[in-house]
Amino acid sequence: MSDNIVRNKLSKKINSLSFDKDDLKKLLNILQERSIAASEIEYKRLEAKDASNLEAIKSDLRICSQLRITVNGSQSEELFGSIDEVFNSVSFPETIKSVYLNSELIYHSNYKYYPDNSFQLLIDFSKPKIFDFSFQLTDRTPNQSQFDVQGSDNTWVNGVFHEIDSYIKARPSKFSSGHKGSIYSFLVWFFGIPFGFWTCHKVILLKSSTFVGHSFLENIFLTYCFFLSLFILRILFHYFRWVYPMIEYKSKKERSLVHQTAVISISLGIIGKVLYDLMKLVLGF
Repeated sequence: MSDNIVRNKLSKKINSLSFDKDDLKKLLNILQERSIAASEIEYKRLEAKDASNLEAIKSDLRICSQLRITVNGSQSEELFGSIDEVFNSVSFPETIKSVYLNSELIYHSNYKYYPDNSFQLLIDFSKPKIFDFSFQLTDRTPNQSQFDVQGSDNTWVNGVFHEIDSYIKARPSKFSSGHKGSIYSFLVWFFGIPFGFWTCHKVILLKSSTFVGHSFLENIFLTYCFFLSLFILRILFHYFRWVYPMIEYKSKKERSLVHQTAVISISLGIIGKVLYDLMKLVLGF
């Protein structure tokens, strides 16, 4: 383990990302090159100490610099191996749930050794479930995606960090701002509550004789319709987050386009009807 006490560590959460298989493999191949560069820096450091068996050490460092990745599929598949082994496997999942790599892994597992410079990457492609109400919608959509780069060589650390960051920023997901915690509160106050009142208004216009002479029951029913409208809005918001994930893996078999069309059609239909009735009320036509 290095005796250098000055280390630099950079970490960042991934908040917006849209990858297909080719994008993912290209990023991993870039990181493979940076892992080899880190092993060369490690060799120069050991060479400067006049270590013995330099040729053997160089060979070992080359072996350790070969990244091993873990890919988990949505159907509980799990693949572990080199980049080419995993991506060329016939068992490569059609839909990926997560990808993880740590450039220290082989160093530590083979020699109980920690290199001076390393990185790790976790991409969490999981989607929030439509009917999962266990987390607060006022919170950011739960996701573990993050990358970390650390080491004593500041040039290498900053270079790798900004290379990963730039690659990810160039491939953002659609409507990632919809996964921020504040967006749902905004929707409730400026659309959800008016939508609830509009629903109650439409119910009153039905002029049903069911509650004639039972104003208490009528008020209870209207209150129920109001909160049911907010519940429908919540389901639609969950559906939106599922259709437009913050961290997206684009698969050929993914029917996201159908769902995206559906959520846009439903939303525009409701908004259009509310606006139409509002214009009728205001303009009197």
